[in-house]
Amino acid sequence: MKPKNRNTNKKRESILNAAMQAFGDQGYDKTSMDHIAEIAAASKRTVYNHFQSKDDLFQAVIEKFSIEMHSLKQIRYDAARSLEEQLGEFAEAELALVNNPIWMGFMKALLIMFIRDPEMARKSMTKYANTEDALAAWLQAAARDGRLAIEDHQLAARVFWSMLGGAFTWPAVYQGFLEPQSAQVLKKELIETYLCRYGKQGLKAYMPIKG
Repeated sequence: MKPKNRNTNKKRESILNAAMQAFGDQGYDKTSMDHIAEIAAASKRTVYNHFQSKDDLFQAVIEKFSIEMHSLKQIRYDAARSLEEQLGEFAEAELALVNNPIWMGFMKALLIMFIRDPEMARKSMTKYANTEDALAAWLQAAARDGRLAIEDHQLAARVFWSMLGGAFTWPAVYQGFLEPQSAQVLKKELIETYLCRYGKQGLKAYMPIKG
C-alpha cells in the first residue's frame, strides 16, 4: 500500500505542477484539463481522478502556491547575526518569487481571477493570511532582544512586505523582469530605511562591522 500511496501522491504533485505552469502560461480560461494532462504526462482520466473539475484543480494550485510562498519565509531570529542580514533573507524570499517564471506566471493568472471574482480573493486572502506570521514573529523576537522598537509587530510586518512588494513584486508583474544588480541596491536601501524607522538605537547599531 505504501508504494502505491507514494505513487499516487507523486502523480498528484506532478498534476499540480503542470497546472501551475499551464495556468501561468495561458490563464484560467484558456487552460484545458487536456493540456494539463499532457504536461503532467498523465491521462485526462487520471487528472479527473484527483480533481473533479478545473476549478477544484485551480483552488488546489492556489493552496500549493500559498504553501510554497509561506515556506520561503520561515526565517528564525538569530541574535548572533545582523538585522540587516536577516531582513535580507526575507527580501530574498520575495525576490525568489519574482525570479521564478512559473510562480510569477501563476501569480498573474491569479490576480486576473481575483479582479474578476472579489469574493474568491477575499476567501483566499483570509484562508492564507498566515503567510506573514514568520516575519511578525521575527520582529517580535528582535524587539524582545532590545534591537528593535516595535509596538505592533503585525503592522511592522505589513510595512516591510509592502515595501518589498512595491519595490520588487509589482514592478515584476507589470514589467516582467527585474535587473538583478538594481534589485540588490534597492534591497539594501529598503532595509536601511526600515531599520531607521524601527531600529531602537538607530541604523548604525545594526549594521555589520567592517574590518
